[in-house]
Amino acid sequence: MNIREIGASFSARLIGVALLYFAGAMAGLMYAVVGNTVSLVWPSSGIALVVLLTCGYRMSFGIALGAFLANAWTGIPLSTAAGIAIGNTLEPVIGVFLLERLTGFQRTLNRRRDVLALIILAAILSTTIGAFAGTASLALGGVISFAEYASVALKWWLGDMMGVLVVAPLLLVWLKHSRPIFSPLYAVEACSLIASLLLVSYAIFGSPELASHGYYPASLAVFPFVIWGALRFDHWGATLVTLIVAILAILGTTQGTGPFAVDSPVDSLVRWCTFANVVAVTGLLLAASTAEQRRAQAELKKSHDELEHRVRERTIALTQSNADMKREMLERRRLETQLIRVSEAQQKTIGRELHDGLGQHLTSIAFFGATLHQQLNGRALPEADLARRVVVLINEAIDMTRAFARSLYPIELESRGLTAALKQLAENAQPAQGIACRFHAAPDARIHDPLVAINLYRIVQESINNAVKHSRASHLWIDLTYCDGNYRLTVSDDGIGFDPTNIETGQGMGMRNLRYRASLLGGSFAIERNLQGGTTVGVTYPAAMEGPQRRQSLQDRRHDSQRIPLPWESK
Repeated sequence: MNIREIGASFSARLIGVALLYFAGAMAGLMYAVVGNTVSLVWPSSGIALVVLLTCGYRMSFGIALGAFLANAWTGIPLSTAAGIAIGNTLEPVIGVFLLERLTGFQRTLNRRRDVLALIILAAILSTTIGAFAGTASLALGGVISFAEYASVALKWWLGDMMGVLVVAPLLLVWLKHSRPIFSPLYAVEACSLIASLLLVSYAIFGSPELASHGYYPASLAVFPFVIWGALRFDHWGATLVTLIVAILAILGTTQGTGPFAVDSPVDSLVRWCTFANVVAVTGLLLAASTAEQRRAQAELKKSHDELEHRVRERTIALTQSNADMKREMLERRRLETQLIRVSEAQQKTIGRELHDGLGQHLTSIAFFGATLHQQLNGRALPEADLARRVVVLINEAIDMTRAFARSLYPIELESRGLTAALKQLAENAQPAQGIACRFHAAPDARIHDPLVAINLYRIVQESINNAVKHSRASHLWIDLTYCDGNYRLTVSDDGIGFDPTNIETGQGMGMRNLRYRASLLGGSFAIERNLQGGTTVGVTYPAAMEGPQRRQSLQDRRHDSQRIPLPWESK
């Protein structure tokens, strides 16, 4: 678009603004109260404010042109018309300046602060400038006397205020708010509102009986409709209800009906103008409050949705982390289990080598030593006694090797099962440790998993070692039972017991080893005092580790009744 086209477009807009202002002025001058120039109905003030808010200060030239033409049309001197036009132009310019610079005015009127700014800065302050400037022009032009200045300025100010409060909000809503979409029920409600408002307004403002009596409370009957429109239909409802009430009220007042009609037409219009401004302020504040409430609810819902979204994301992340941790724990448990398997396999290999390799080798040496002793003894040589001593030491080494091999990996555990291995362990503990040890296993306690078996064996082995080192016991009882789908292995002694503090806080290697092996079985570990005054170490783990869970049969219960009680159980 070239400069000529831009200039033509701008000129067309200026002319359009001037004609719009002129049309509003002509409508207002129909209700002039001071000559032909001052009216209490001045929609042009609201039109001028909205034009500058939406199109910028450049449109003020169009407003000045329209104001000059409207005032010159009344027949007053052109100089006076020019002075009034300057005041009419300064009024919206100052109003827009104050709104935008002081409050950050938003033209949607969705905030109470914007409505209050419109009332105070535009409807009260800026119109005061226009009223005083216009009245001064009339006084200087000789149209009115200076004695009438205050009265005329008040009427001018009320008329301009009416235009800002009644007309400007309606135009802003029409420009900045989307058209409401009515559902059938919503449309019925809107029609009901308008019909009820028309009936009530006609009954109030069209009633001759209310005229000249000053019965102003009757006009309050329209406020429920203002509240209805503002709460249910937002700004559209508030501004349209205000416009309808203002039009019906001024029509009734000018025809001498309604509560505002008095003997003086000017006083009647003043009362009507004040009422219209109050209605407009009420509707705008209610609509803004409703908009703020809905906006707050929308923001609250948005925050709630965002919070739920974050919680959902966090839950997913935690679930994923938990799943990763479980996988890591399972992998760690698998690796630990594999490490134990490898360790036990190595111990098993070493034990076999000691038993079958070194043990056999020492046995051969012992055999040759015995032969050498016989030969030296047959010759009656003094070295025969030394040879005998060597044979004794070799036999002791053989016993020590076999015992060490058995502690590394019990041969009975692989060949005859856990029950036999524990029984052998109990039998070996009596001569080796000097403690009477007895083992009992329920008939249904059949352990087939090698990993479970070796862990239970190591738990008993460690418990016996602890009892020998710390308990000062003279008797040990090893008991393996099955009940309610769980295996329970206990090692009890009649020693000096265990300090409860150490039970809770014990962090020795043996205690850690017992707890860890119990956890590998998916079971629980407990150490407690028994009725004999000694210590009972117990491990309970689910029979699922051994395959399908078993149920205790009649044979089991019969076996329990025949089982030899432990010493403290018989007391």
